[in-house]
Amino acid sequence: MCDTIEVTTLPVHKSISYKISGNGLVFYVKSGGRGGAVVGLSKWPNSLCNYWVYIAHNSYTNIKSAHESEFNLHGEYTPELLSDRHYTKFWLTWNSDVISLGKDSNTKPIISRNNCNVKKISYVTLSSCENRVYWKLLLPPVLPVPHKRLLNVGKPQWVTANDQLPDGSLIGGYENEILYIIRSPHRGSLTPGKFVPSLGVGFISWGGEALEKNDLEVLCGVDCEWMATNNDRIPVKAVEAGFSEGYDTELLYVGRAKHLGHIIPGKVQPSHKVCYIPYDGREIAKMEYEILVCQSVNEHAANKIFLTLDHGAVLVFESDDSISEDD
Repeated sequence: MCDTIEVTTLPVHKSISYKISGNGLVFYVKSGGRGGAVVGLSKWPNSLCNYWVYIAHNSYTNIKSAHESEFNLHGEYTPELLSDRHYTKFWLTWNSDVISLGKDSNTKPIISRNNCNVKKISYVTLSSCENRVYWKLLLPPVLPVPHKRLLNVGKPQWVTANDQLPDGSLIGGYENEILYIIRSPHRGSLTPGKFVPSLGVGFISWGGEALEKNDLEVLCGVDCEWMATNNDRIPVKAVEAGFSEGYDTELLYVGRAKHLGHIIPGKVQPSHKVCYIPYDGREIAKMEYEILVCQSVNEHAANKIFLTLDHGAVLVFESDDSISEDD
Protein backbone atom coordinates (compact mmCIF):
# COMPACT_ATOMS: atom_id res chain seq x y z
CA MET A 1 0.00 0.00 0.00
CA CYS A 2 1.40 3.38 -1.04
CA ASP A 3 0.45 7.02 -0.88
CA THR A 4 0.52 8.90 -4.18
CA ILE A 5 2.06 12.34 -3.82
CA GLU A 6 1.52 14.83 -6.66
CA VAL A 7 4.15 17.56 -7.00
CA THR A 8 4.83 20.32 -9.52
CA THR A 9 8.37 21.70 -9.79
CA LEU A 10 9.76 24.80 -11.48
CA PRO A 11 13.37 26.05 -11.51
CA VAL A 12 12.45 29.05 -9.33
CA HIS A 13 10.64 26.95 -6.74
CA LYS A 14 12.19 25.61 -3.58
CA SER A 15 12.11 21.83 -3.11
CA ILE A 16 11.20 19.12 -0.62
CA SER A 17 13.08 15.94 0.29
CA TYR A 18 11.16 12.70 0.80
CA LYS A 19 12.39 9.82 2.95
CA ILE A 20 12.61 6.42 1.24
CA SER A 21 12.60 3.31 3.40
CA GLY A 22 14.13 0.97 0.81
CA ASN A 23 16.56 1.19 -2.07
CA GLY A 24 14.16 1.97 -4.89
CA LEU A 25 11.45 4.31 -6.07
CA VAL A 26 8.54 4.31 -8.53
CA PHE A 27 7.38 7.64 -9.94
CA TYR A 28 5.61 9.23 -12.90
CA VAL A 29 6.68 12.32 -14.87
CA LYS A 30 4.90 14.64 -17.30
CA SER A 31 6.91 17.40 -18.97
CA GLY A 32 7.51 18.73 -22.44
CA GLY A 33 10.42 21.09 -21.89
CA ARG A 34 14.03 20.63 -22.97
CA GLY A 35 15.21 20.79 -19.37
CA GLY A 36 13.60 17.47 -18.51
CA ALA A 37 13.21 16.22 -14.95
CA VAL A 38 15.80 15.79 -12.20
CA VAL A 39 15.87 13.42 -9.20
CA GLY A 40 18.40 13.94 -6.42
CA LEU A 41 19.59 11.14 -4.12
CA SER A 42 21.08 12.00 -0.73
CA LYS A 43 21.95 10.67 2.71
CA TRP A 44 20.39 13.64 4.46
CA PRO A 45 17.33 15.84 3.77
CA ASN A 46 19.24 18.87 2.48
CA SER A 47 20.05 20.64 -0.76
CA LEU A 48 23.41 18.90 -1.26
CA CYS A 49 22.47 15.69 -3.05
CA ASN A 50 25.04 12.93 -3.52
CA TYR A 51 23.79 11.99 -7.00
CA TRP A 52 21.59 13.63 -9.64
CA VAL A 53 19.56 11.63 -12.15
CA TYR A 54 18.77 13.78 -15.19
CA ILE A 55 15.84 12.53 -17.28
CA ALA A 56 15.69 13.79 -20.89
CA HIS A 57 17.76 16.86 -20.02
CA ASN A 58 18.48 18.45 -23.41
CA SER A 59 17.45 15.08 -24.92
CA TYR A 60 19.94 13.09 -22.82
CA THR A 61 19.42 10.93 -19.73
CA ASN A 62 22.35 10.83 -17.35
CA ILE A 63 23.47 10.13 -13.79
CA LYS A 64 25.84 12.70 -12.28
CA SER A 65 27.81 12.40 -9.07
CA ALA A 66 27.79 15.47 -6.85
CA HIS A 67 31.58 15.68 -6.83
CA GLU A 68 31.65 15.99 -10.63
CA SER A 69 31.53 19.46 -12.10
CA GLU A 70 30.54 18.19 -15.56
CA PHE A 71 28.16 15.55 -16.92
CA ASN A 72 29.28 12.03 -17.66
CA LEU A 73 29.76 12.12 -21.43
CA HIS A 74 28.34 8.62 -21.84
CA GLY A 75 24.70 9.49 -21.26
CA GLU A 76 21.84 7.97 -23.24
CA TYR A 77 20.17 9.91 -26.05
CA THR A 78 16.44 9.91 -25.16
CA PRO A 79 14.74 12.76 -27.08
CA GLU A 80 11.19 11.35 -26.82
CA LEU A 81 11.35 9.91 -23.31
CA LEU A 82 8.98 12.49 -21.77
CA SER A 83 5.63 13.88 -22.90
CA ASP A 84 3.61 16.94 -21.90
CA ARG A 85 0.36 15.04 -22.68
CA HIS A 86 0.64 12.02 -20.42
CA TYR A 87 2.62 10.69 -17.48
CA THR A 88 5.55 8.32 -18.07
CA LYS A 89 6.28 5.69 -15.43
CA PHE A 90 9.87 5.25 -14.19
CA TRP A 91 11.66 3.14 -11.62
CA LEU A 92 14.89 4.08 -9.90
CA THR A 93 17.06 1.72 -7.84
CA TRP A 94 20.34 1.96 -5.95
CA ASN A 95 21.82 -1.43 -5.03
CA SER A 96 25.38 -2.27 -3.95
CA ASP A 97 27.35 0.25 -6.00
CA VAL A 98 24.91 0.66 -8.93
CA ILE A 99 22.27 3.31 -9.63
CA SER A 100 19.79 2.38 -12.39
CA LEU A 101 16.90 4.18 -14.05
CA GLY A 102 14.26 2.29 -16.02
CA LYS A 103 10.91 2.86 -17.69
CA ASP A 104 7.53 1.16 -17.23
CA SER A 105 7.83 -2.59 -16.62
CA ASN A 106 10.98 -3.00 -18.70
CA THR A 107 13.59 -4.71 -16.52
CA LYS A 108 16.41 -3.41 -18.71
CA PRO A 109 17.43 0.03 -17.42
CA ILE A 110 17.66 3.10 -19.62
CA ILE A 111 20.93 3.97 -17.93
CA SER A 112 23.04 2.65 -15.07
CA ARG A 113 26.06 3.97 -13.24
CA ASN A 114 28.55 1.72 -11.45
CA ASN A 115 30.99 2.40 -8.61
CA CYS A 116 28.51 4.58 -6.73
CA ASN A 117 28.67 5.14 -2.99
CA VAL A 118 25.00 4.53 -2.22
CA LYS A 119 25.40 3.44 1.39
CA LYS A 120 22.83 5.22 3.58
CA ILE A 121 21.05 6.88 0.63
CA SER A 122 17.63 7.49 2.20
CA TYR A 123 16.19 10.66 0.62
CA VAL A 124 15.01 11.77 -2.81
CA THR A 125 14.48 15.33 -4.01
CA LEU A 126 12.48 16.28 -7.12
CA SER A 127 13.59 19.19 -9.26
CA SER A 128 13.62 20.73 -12.73
CA CYS A 129 16.15 22.72 -14.72
CA GLU A 130 14.34 24.89 -17.25
CA ASN A 131 10.66 24.01 -17.31
CA ARG A 132 7.61 22.98 -15.33
CA VAL A 133 7.54 19.28 -14.38
CA TYR A 134 4.56 17.33 -13.02
CA TRP A 135 5.30 14.37 -10.77
CA LYS A 136 3.44 11.49 -9.15
CA LEU A 137 5.50 9.82 -6.45
CA LEU A 138 4.64 6.52 -4.75
CA LEU A 139 5.66 6.63 -1.08
CA PRO A 140 5.01 4.48 2.00
CA PRO A 141 1.99 5.79 3.95
CA VAL A 142 2.63 8.09 6.88
CA LEU A 143 1.93 6.28 10.14
CA PRO A 144 -0.19 8.30 12.58
CA VAL A 145 1.50 9.58 15.72
CA PRO A 146 -0.55 8.33 18.70
CA HIS A 147 0.02 11.33 20.98
CA LYS A 148 -1.07 13.88 18.37
CA ARG A 149 -4.52 14.47 17.05
CA LEU A 150 -4.93 16.55 13.90
CA LEU A 151 -8.14 18.41 13.33
CA ASN A 152 -10.45 16.86 10.74
CA VAL A 153 -12.23 20.15 10.14
CA GLY A 154 -11.20 23.73 9.68
CA LYS A 155 -8.50 23.16 7.07
CA PRO A 156 -7.43 26.45 5.44
CA GLN A 157 -9.52 27.23 2.37
CA TRP A 158 -10.13 30.27 0.20
CA VAL A 159 -13.74 31.46 0.00
CA THR A 160 -15.08 34.05 -2.43
CA ALA A 161 -16.27 37.14 -0.56
CA ASN A 162 -19.33 39.12 -1.59
CA ASP A 163 -20.66 41.98 0.53
CA GLN A 164 -19.59 40.46 3.85
CA LEU A 165 -16.94 38.21 5.36
CA PRO A 166 -17.68 34.47 5.10
CA ASP A 167 -18.10 32.35 8.22
CA GLY A 168 -14.83 31.12 9.68
CA SER A 169 -12.72 33.97 8.28
CA LEU A 170 -9.20 33.72 9.68
CA ILE A 171 -7.94 36.71 11.67
CA GLY A 172 -4.63 37.86 10.23
CA GLY A 173 -3.63 40.86 12.31
CA TYR A 174 -4.56 44.21 13.75
CA GLU A 175 -4.34 47.79 12.44
CA ASN A 176 -6.69 49.95 14.52
CA GLU A 177 -9.15 47.09 13.97
CA ILE A 178 -9.04 43.35 13.27
CA LEU A 179 -7.63 42.47 9.84
CA TYR A 180 -8.36 39.37 7.77
CA ILE A 181 -6.38 37.52 5.09
CA ILE A 182 -7.36 37.82 1.44
CA ARG A 183 -5.97 37.16 -2.01
CA SER A 184 -6.83 38.85 -5.28
CA PRO A 185 -5.82 38.53 -8.96
CA HIS A 186 -3.60 41.28 -10.30
CA ARG A 187 -1.76 41.46 -13.66
CA GLY A 188 -1.43 37.70 -14.06
CA SER A 189 -0.67 37.00 -10.42
CA LEU A 190 -2.73 35.83 -7.46
CA THR A 191 -1.51 37.92 -4.54
CA PRO A 192 -2.35 37.66 -0.80
CA GLY A 193 -2.98 40.72 1.33
CA LYS A 194 -5.23 42.19 4.03
CA PHE A 195 -8.96 42.91 4.36
CA VAL A 196 -10.11 45.99 6.31
CA PRO A 197 -13.71 45.43 7.53
CA SER A 198 -14.50 49.10 8.19
CA LEU A 199 -13.67 49.94 4.58
CA GLY A 200 -15.12 46.75 3.10
CA VAL A 201 -12.14 46.33 0.75
CA GLY A 202 -8.88 44.43 0.55
CA PHE A 203 -5.37 45.68 -0.09
CA ILE A 204 -2.39 43.94 -1.69
CA SER A 205 1.20 45.13 -1.97
CA TRP A 206 2.49 45.50 -5.52
CA GLY A 207 5.27 47.49 -7.17
CA GLY A 208 5.91 49.65 -4.13
CA GLU A 209 2.24 50.50 -3.60
CA ALA A 210 -0.75 49.24 -1.60
CA LEU A 211 -3.50 48.55 -4.13
CA GLU A 212 -7.20 48.45 -3.26
CA LYS A 213 -9.07 45.27 -4.28
CA ASN A 214 -12.76 44.34 -4.39
CA ASP A 215 -12.42 41.08 -6.36
CA LEU A 216 -11.08 38.84 -3.64
CA GLU A 217 -11.14 35.58 -1.69
CA VAL A 218 -10.92 35.34 2.09
CA LEU A 219 -8.91 32.67 3.91
CA CYS A 220 -11.09 30.63 6.28
CA GLY A 221 -10.25 27.85 8.74
CA VAL A 222 -8.79 27.14 12.16
CA ASP A 223 -6.26 24.31 11.64
CA CYS A 224 -3.21 26.55 11.19
CA GLU A 225 -0.73 28.61 13.17
CA TRP A 226 1.86 31.36 12.75
CA MET A 227 5.57 30.53 12.73
CA ALA A 228 8.37 33.07 13.07
CA THR A 229 10.93 33.04 10.24
CA ASN A 230 13.08 35.36 8.12
CA ASN A 231 14.48 35.95 4.64
CA ASP A 232 13.71 32.94 2.36
CA ARG A 233 13.42 30.29 5.10
CA ILE A 234 10.03 28.86 4.10
CA PRO A 235 8.62 25.99 6.22
CA VAL A 236 7.44 23.03 4.12
CA LYS A 237 4.06 23.28 5.85
CA ALA A 238 3.52 26.91 4.80
CA VAL A 239 0.06 27.69 3.41
CA GLU A 240 0.18 28.46 -0.32
CA ALA A 241 -1.65 31.67 -1.11
CA GLY A 242 -1.08 32.31 -4.80
CA PHE A 243 1.59 32.91 -7.41
CA SER A 244 3.62 35.67 -9.01
CA GLU A 245 3.17 36.95 -12.53
CA GLY A 246 5.15 35.88 -15.60
CA TYR A 247 6.20 32.61 -17.23
CA ASP A 248 8.38 31.39 -14.35
CA THR A 249 5.67 31.78 -11.75
CA GLU A 250 6.70 31.58 -8.11
CA LEU A 251 4.53 30.36 -5.26
CA LEU A 252 3.48 33.03 -2.76
CA TYR A 253 2.69 32.37 0.90
CA VAL A 254 0.67 34.04 3.66
CA GLY A 255 2.84 36.14 5.95
CA ARG A 256 2.43 38.94 8.46
CA ALA A 257 4.81 41.42 10.07
CA LYS A 258 4.93 44.08 12.77
CA HIS A 259 4.97 47.71 11.64
CA LEU A 260 4.51 50.83 13.80
CA GLY A 261 2.68 48.89 16.47
CA HIS A 262 0.45 47.04 14.01
CA ILE A 263 0.48 43.41 12.83
CA ILE A 264 -0.32 43.39 9.12
CA PRO A 265 -0.83 40.36 6.83
CA GLY A 266 0.74 40.31 3.38
CA LYS A 267 2.63 38.16 0.90
CA VAL A 268 5.85 36.18 1.23
CA GLN A 269 7.82 35.94 -2.03
CA PRO A 270 10.76 33.57 -1.37
CA SER A 271 13.05 34.86 -4.13
CA HIS A 272 12.81 38.38 -2.67
CA LYS A 273 13.58 37.08 0.84
CA VAL A 274 10.97 39.33 2.47
CA CYS A 275 7.34 39.58 3.47
CA TYR A 276 5.59 42.48 1.73
CA ILE A 277 2.77 44.18 3.65
CA PRO A 278 0.39 46.89 2.38
CA TYR A 279 0.33 49.95 4.65
CA ASP A 280 -0.68 53.59 4.19
CA GLY A 281 -0.65 53.35 0.40
CA ARG A 282 2.81 51.78 0.27
CA GLU A 283 4.40 48.35 -0.04
CA ILE A 284 6.60 47.69 3.00
CA ALA A 285 9.26 44.94 2.94
CA LYS A 286 10.06 43.04 6.14
CA MET A 287 12.92 40.54 6.49
CA GLU A 288 11.65 39.31 9.88
CA TYR A 289 8.07 38.05 9.76
CA GLU A 290 5.64 35.26 10.60
CA ILE A 291 4.36 32.76 8.05
CA LEU A 292 1.13 30.76 8.22
CA VAL A 293 1.57 26.97 8.44
CA CYS A 294 -0.76 23.98 8.55
CA GLN A 295 0.37 20.62 9.97
CA SER A 296 -1.56 18.62 7.35
CA VAL A 297 0.44 20.19 4.48
CA ASN A 298 3.29 18.09 2.99
CA GLU A 299 2.98 15.29 5.55
CA HIS A 300 5.61 13.19 3.72
CA ALA A 301 8.28 15.90 3.73
CA ALA A 302 11.53 14.89 5.42
CA ASN A 303 12.87 18.43 5.79
CA LYS A 304 11.30 21.25 7.81
CA ILE A 305 12.41 24.08 5.50
CA PHE A 306 12.11 24.19 1.70
CA LEU A 307 15.42 23.51 -0.05
CA THR A 308 17.19 25.71 -2.56
CA LEU A 309 18.85 23.25 -4.94
CA ASP A 310 22.11 23.67 -6.81
CA HIS A 311 22.61 20.87 -9.35
CA GLY A 312 26.19 21.98 -9.87
CA ALA A 313 27.26 21.99 -6.22
CA VAL A 314 30.50 20.06 -5.72
CA LEU A 315 30.67 17.81 -2.65
CA VAL A 316 33.72 16.43 -0.89
CA PHE A 317 33.06 13.06 0.74
CA GLU A 318 34.78 13.14 4.13
CA SER A 319 33.18 9.96 5.56
CA ASP A 320 30.05 7.87 5.23
CA ASP A 321 28.16 10.19 7.55
CA SER A 322 29.27 13.69 6.55
CA ILE A 323 29.40 15.75 3.39
CA SER A 324 30.55 19.31 2.92
CA GLU A 325 30.30 21.76 0.07
CA ASP A 326 33.58 22.46 -1.65
CA ASP A 327 34.27 26.19 -1.84
